Amino acid sequence: MQHLRSPAHQIASRLRNTALRRTHVLVASQQRQQNGDTDGSFKVLHLMRHGVTEMNDYLAVNRYDAPDFVDPLKYDTVLTARGRASAQAAASVAERLSPPPELLLVSPLTRALQTAHLAFMPHYRGPVMVEPLARERVWHASDIGSSREQLQQAFPDGRFPLNTLPDVWWYCVKPEDPRAVGLEPEALFRARIAALRRLLAARPERSIALVAHWGVLHELTGGVEFANCEIRSFAMETRRAEVAAAGARQEGAGGSAEGGQKRCDGVTDCGDGGEGGEVEVMIRELRLEEQREQAAAVVG
Repeated sequence: MQHLRSPAHQIASRLRNTALRRTHVLVASQQRQQNGDTDGSFKVLHLMRHGVTEMNDYLAVNRYDAPDFVDPLKYDTVLTARGRASAQAAASVAERLSPPPELLLVSPLTRALQTAHLAFMPHYRGPVMVEPLARERVWHASDIGSSREQLQQAFPDGRFPLNTLPDVWWYCVKPEDPRAVGLEPEALFRARIAALRRLLAARPERSIALVAHWGVLHELTGGVEFANCEIRSFAMETRRAEVAAAGARQEGAGGSAEGGQKRCDGVTDCGDGGEGGEVEVMIRELRLEEQREQAAAVVG
């Protein structure tokens, strides 16, 4: 979705809730470290939202929740001149990220690829992943993607590995018509972002940059608001705990049909860790002193 801000009282409420969630997870994480019950798996996520798009500009003057709203059908919307300039300007920030990313992961929507190309490719020389799990929730035609062949034509320099990308990798309300526009169900979207969170946790890299979307980053972090081209750094920690009771997996205990996963809170997922018990994945904004420590650890 191309985010349009809500009324002021809704924003204030959302920010209060976000602050509470982030404070709760930070305290919980510190307590676990003091108790020695983390498994030592800690990595840094540098998260970036794409630049301003044609759809962003349209939504700035046409509220998506207005009764007379008309989708302009800007399929796979692209960056505006302002969006491209902002992404280019963000390259100086991306180049100084600490610790430097060991992997660049990008949504396959064109606006994210354009942003990553302008903000990272002038200086980044590491591996790149184009990951459909990081695509935006489908709200409008702007969130319907382009085929692999179309993307290869749009980005011919080969910096983005697109060969394994399916031709249709976005949510389809009508499988027989991939261009049909329909709202992606919230449950499917949240399950997908939970899968993205677990994918990031499972990667061997200790520092990862992700270029994605407002809705994706908001859900991934438990409610953090990102402006266009904003880059913020987060800590991702995993903890392995013994399964406390069989009832925790029973229907009605917060479980879902998606691989037995359950939603623990706004920024935490619990997944099946096999014989070692459950794996808890937490994401919180990185403190400056932690950023320095992790930079030294990665370099060391």
